[in-house]
Amino acid sequence: MKLIAAFSLVLCHTISSATYASDEDCQFNPTVVIQSAASAIAETYILADKAQSVSLALSEMASSPEALRLCRDSESFAKLITEKIRTLSGDKHFYLEPVSPNEDSNNWIAQWRAEAPKNNYGVKKLELLPGNIAYFKLSSFHTFENARQSLAAAFTLLQHSDGLILDLRNNGGGDSDTATAILESFVDPTKPLPYVIETREKQHSPERIKELPWPAYGTHRPMVVLINGRSFSASESIAFSLQQLGRATIIGSASAGGAHMMDAPQTLPFSFEIGIPSSRPVSTLSKELVNWEGQGVRPNIKTSEQEILQVALEVLKK
Repeated sequence: MKLIAAFSLVLCHTISSATYASDEDCQFNPTVVIQSAASAIAETYILADKAQSVSLALSEMASSPEALRLCRDSESFAKLITEKIRTLSGDKHFYLEPVSPNEDSNNWIAQWRAEAPKNNYGVKKLELLPGNIAYFKLSSFHTFENARQSLAAAFTLLQHSDGLILDLRNNGGGDSDTATAILESFVDPTKPLPYVIETREKQHSPERIKELPWPAYGTHRPMVVLINGRSFSASESIAFSLQQLGRATIIGSASAGGAHMMDAPQTLPFSFEIGIPSSRPVSTLSKELVNWEGQGVRPNIKTSEQEILQVALEVLKK
């Protein structure tokens, strides 16, 4: 099977190279990029069975007119292939991006990192509501080293409240270490987290934070977590874990459904990169749910955006 795949790849590369060479205006060879992406997915994607079907289907469009006509537009080509892979896999974490020679990483991540200081490293809002209820909104999770100072200031201000609203609506995720540190602030550090990390080869327990650089909120004060359809990835991990542990009431609407986890992007020919999910959390407490992939975290209380804060306050007052 591997020999057949390798022969097919060489054959496609030979055919496409001739086609590509005939167009001197092309900036890159779409066929080569697509075939390289398909091979990377087959070797890396966390769901091995689906990886093969996605890889095969993607390879079939390697010499399609739809892809070849974009050989002078790397941005549009990357968008097309990203949408194709996400449709084939049902996995919203996949992406393919052109990389500028002046940047160390793909464009949207570089922009996200550059804007981090202006966004206070994800600490969007913190205020004290009537009844000594703290409201804490996080917009994203930047690297632990960069975000720790802003988070430490926030958790220091939270420590004297009698209840907490953690707002993760529209939080698209980010650094898993930072998300884990935030989760650790609300759970018993002597007990295991409610999931293990699974790769194709093995399962292992998530790494724990030995000592938080801020006051832990603890396990006894009531808290609710707000989510919506734009809560994604690491923010869903916090909501799912707190729900599984019975530590928080989840309020809002179902989240986006991105449980799979990414390593560093893989380099492709012609200055492209591809992000491929290579691991996933697996619940240790639920027999029905592996995780929230594809279906999202389901709120304990479903409510509208207009009523969500009022519902949260009513829950905390009970």
